[in-house]
Amino acid sequence: MITSRDIVLAEAQVKKDRAVPAPPRLRHRILQAGGWAGVGFVLDKAIAAIQLMVVARLLVPADFGVMAASATIVLAFMTISELGLESALIAKAEVDQEDLAVAWTVAIVRGVAMAACLWAAAEMIGQAMQMPQLASLLRVHAWLLVLQGLQSPAMAIVLKNLDLRRRVTMDLLRRVIEATAIITLALWLRNVWALLLGQIVGMCVGSLLSYWVAPFRPRLSLYRPACDYFLHYGKQLNVATLCIFGVMSGGELVIGRVLGQEALGFYQIALAIPLLLGVRVTVLIHQISMPTYALLQQDRLGVARVFELQMGLVGLIFIPLAAGVAVLAPVIVPFAFGPQWLAIVDPLRLLCVYVVFAGYSSAMTALHYGANRPDLQMKSWGAQFLFYAMVLVPLTMGFGLTGAAAALVASYAVGVLLQSMGTRSLIGTAVNVTFWSVGRSSLLAGFLAGIILLMSETTATPPAAWVLVSTCLGALGLYGWYLWSMEVPRLKVLWEHR
Repeated sequence: MITSRDIVLAEAQVKKDRAVPAPPRLRHRILQAGGWAGVGFVLDKAIAAIQLMVVARLLVPADFGVMAASATIVLAFMTISELGLESALIAKAEVDQEDLAVAWTVAIVRGVAMAACLWAAAEMIGQAMQMPQLASLLRVHAWLLVLQGLQSPAMAIVLKNLDLRRRVTMDLLRRVIEATAIITLALWLRNVWALLLGQIVGMCVGSLLSYWVAPFRPRLSLYRPACDYFLHYGKQLNVATLCIFGVMSGGELVIGRVLGQEALGFYQIALAIPLLLGVRVTVLIHQISMPTYALLQQDRLGVARVFELQMGLVGLIFIPLAAGVAVLAPVIVPFAFGPQWLAIVDPLRLLCVYVVFAGYSSAMTALHYGANRPDLQMKSWGAQFLFYAMVLVPLTMGFGLTGAAAALVASYAVGVLLQSMGTRSLIGTAVNVTFWSVGRSSLLAGFLAGIILLMSETTATPPAAWVLVSTCLGALGLYGWYLWSMEVPRLKVLWEHR
């Protein structure tokens, strides 16, 4: 029986519900975060492209080679001590000020310790790499480790809440200042120090701006429960990160040691193009999707839908982009960097395949970390690193830069296969439709791009220009029809699912 008291309480509850606005749906938060991240990505890549085209005409390949060697060594020291503090804060259900203070303390101690070790080992590393200038670069480069540790740990909370407006603004402001510094110094110095000093300027600006984006009152703390959580989370992440470093940077170390400083400079520019056009999108994907999966840990069907949508979007972006760059590489390279860089065309075409694999790998990496399963990443990256270590040196010695690029692509193929197996064990058979779609899109794009490349490389009877252009337009139309009729409707259904 409903009494007058029940009616009064019900009316009060209705008024309370009306007074407190409902939080925005996760889909809308993802859309808003993706919009900001997308705008930031496009502007950042435009700035990076301008910087690269200007600096590539002012410096010589050897400058890029020794800078790549220095950056790889610094990254190695960062990787050895990686604890995944940001990922740990995002994955943690509730984060308090004590957690942030411990993360900041650990980051500073780690940065200072690694910088001191790098400073002490700089001379020995320079001699081992047979690059006399490397030791002095490393001693200055070591300051980046300290500056990175000084950033606000609350940046992880900004990412966790999918509030990317201030983060994107900060990154763009830092990027503009860094690019301006690098170009100005390159015009003045005309040597590798322009790259390094400009990078340090950008890191200083980024560290200062992080406290504006994510306010945090710095204080030292070694609160035991928080330390135990970070160490437990970082233990498996550290193994995976070490293997990722081995795959991503091992080739640069081998090329610098086997083929020399100039060859490393060529490889660095060849790798910079896919990094600029596509692979950096994986960072954007990770920033948005990992917090999303962390919020959906208890909703397995929701995770499966988001994952299918994300993999479909990766295919829409990466596959046409990679195929287009591979076909147009002989035009893009001399136009953007000058004819002295034409030697990178063949490695660049192989690295375009790496772009596609890296995109799918990033989607599965975000899923595994967001689901708090870093063990899946540790296993897949460990096996990928072992495979890469076995094939890298023989292929590089036998086929030069093209062999090094082929080793990277082959290792990523193995890694994506292993991550797919881990993803299936995590979600179940619901991912079968996703993987079938990925396979169809990749095979069709690879087949069409292969036909165009075979026609353009024919030396006996090269086709007329109109035939080649017609073939490209026909392939583009066929693939566009497939996306519009098959993939877009499927992704639209996933996006509008309630």
